[in-house]
Amino acid sequence: MTNIHRLRRCTFFILLMPMMVTVFGQSSIQPRKCILVFGAHADDVESLAGGTIAKYISNGYEGIYVGVVNNLAGCSLNRTPYFNAPPFTVSDSPHEYSVDALETSQIREEEAREAAAVLGAKPIFLYYDEPWFSMGRKQVDYGTDLYYQYDPPGRPTVGLSTYLDDEVDFVFQLLKQYEPEIVIIHTLGGEKDDHGNSGYMMYQAFKKAMREHVSVGKLWMTVNGWLADSNAGKSGRGKPDVKIDIKDFLKIKYAAYDKHVSQNGGMGREYVIRQKTRLNEGVEEFITVLDNNR
Repeated sequence: MTNIHRLRRCTFFILLMPMMVTVFGQSSIQPRKCILVFGAHADDVESLAGGTIAKYISNGYEGIYVGVVNNLAGCSLNRTPYFNAPPFTVSDSPHEYSVDALETSQIREEEAREAAAVLGAKPIFLYYDEPWFSMGRKQVDYGTDLYYQYDPPGRPTVGLSTYLDDEVDFVFQLLKQYEPEIVIIHTLGGEKDDHGNSGYMMYQAFKKAMREHVSVGKLWMTVNGWLADSNAGKSGRGKPDVKIDIKDFLKIKYAAYDKHVSQNGGMGREYVIRQKTRLNEGVEEFITVLDNNR
């Protein structure tokens, strides 16, 4: 082969290489400076990564605060642990009664919007149905005649939606829109069904984003439930590989918690007191599930 032929051949492969990277490997476009926390319920973003999202936002990242379910349940407006708090009551009864479903959803969304504002994040709500809701003193469970008669407004239940391609694509579109460098989810197979199912929904959407060369970065999950078990720790399965120092952002995290008054103070002051007994109060830990940069 002549030198000129070798030169032409090398030039051809040099020109072809960027195309090969785009088609066969990672996208050449980097994820945006964006952190997206995918919490099942209205106050789960703070629980998952309240300090982490606040820290990244302070470093110039766009913060996306996602509430997955429509929060039709879980609002007891009888009292809160706040000092000098307004006495929320629904009657003169000494017992606690949950507020009806639609009002609960509205209250919890308003609280989440206020919490997101404290963190400096953009709130997004996906409105997946919960598997039960409250009608005052009556609990209505998914699968019962009354549940279908009520026909709660929203998308399908998040557990069912993990099996539906259209719903996975709905979450995928969120990734496509924001191209986040970091996404944080509940533990896969986590301690609550809504938590684990929400995490699995995002896991599927994130894998689709990788397949379709959407510019996403890393998928982290919290270390909860069975991953916090001693055996999981010894085997390495529950060992976090990401540890974020949030000591300087605890005040913001707890201030955001305090906005969720319907959740017994949103684990506000009571949560702060409980956390002070922990050695890792100023650290949030995660396990890398997927890394699109590898």
